[in-house]
Amino acid sequence: MRRSEERILTTHVGSLIRPKAIRDILAARQNGVAVDEAYHRSVLTGSVAEIARRQAETGIDVISDGEFGKSISWSQYVLERLSGFERRPVAPGAADPFARGLDRERFPGFYAELDAQDQAQGRFDGGGGARYESVCVAPIAYTGHDALERDIGNFKAALAKVDVADGFLPVAAPASAIPDRRNEYYESDEALVFAIADAMRVEYRTIAEAGLLVQIDDARAAVTYDRMVPPATLRDFRKWLGLHMEALNRALDGIPPDRVRYHVCWGSWPGPHTSDAPGGANYLILGRFFSRILQPGNKICNRSSPAATATGRTQCPEPTLPTPV
Repeated sequence: MRRSEERILTTHVGSLIRPKAIRDILAARQNGVAVDEAYHRSVLTGSVAEIARRQAETGIDVISDGEFGKSISWSQYVLERLSGFERRPVAPGAADPFARGLDRERFPGFYAELDAQDQAQGRFDGGGGARYESVCVAPIAYTGHDALERDIGNFKAALAKVDVADGFLPVAAPASAIPDRRNEYYESDEALVFAIADAMRVEYRTIAEAGLLVQIDDARAAVTYDRMVPPATLRDFRKWLGLHMEALNRALDGIPPDRVRYHVCWGSWPGPHTSDAPGGANYLILGRFFSRILQPGNKICNRSSPAATATGRTQCPEPTLPTPV
């Protein structure tokens, strides 16, 4: 990973406005209309090349593919790359799996209007008005190899035509992949989380091995505080967070830390945000994430490894940290 040694390198968090041609394709798919795959691939290839060029011309040093290859959303795209999940219509009158949180309780009128707008525009990613819920009904495995290789290929071809410092592909963290999912297969929700992490590990490693930076998108790591507290407590949130950070660190094991970026935020929905987690929660999240780098016994700092024993080294090398964005 290039560092800001001679000047401050510029970047962003990944997602960019999709061209109309891509939006039209996604809308057609959501409405059950068949889309010519060759045409879709052609549009994606050209759109990624164009957005890479525009980022470079703007002066962005570390660029993304705009997330153009993802359908549904930044987190729900995983539904098309993992087996084991079933989409079910939300029964009339049943509790909306997305419509939870203290902010919604405080401002019901605002969110009713927002949900109606989202429903009219076909957006269903973390707000209310959901038409379907995602239920785990079978073993989870990674099945998105073709789509992933397509996205990597498009982006690397685009990178070859521009002068930038580096390129990254955003991916969903285990906590954020298919949010508000329901478990009907694994013996516990904890087992489900680690199954998702083990499957997503394929995506993380494939991107890193292709020479690209892996950006872990994890808005749910912070947003879940609003969904839990109250009635849960900050201690409950910390326990939930610890589980998901452990799963994420397991999924990243073996990937050089300096090839990883970590993006956590409060969520981007246009709401009041009066019940976001306390400011210190972000430090807690980052501390949990970076612990895999700084803990004795990991692959970077292991005083008892054969190499350390043979050389008599007693000091750990300076860690190379992932980059928070």
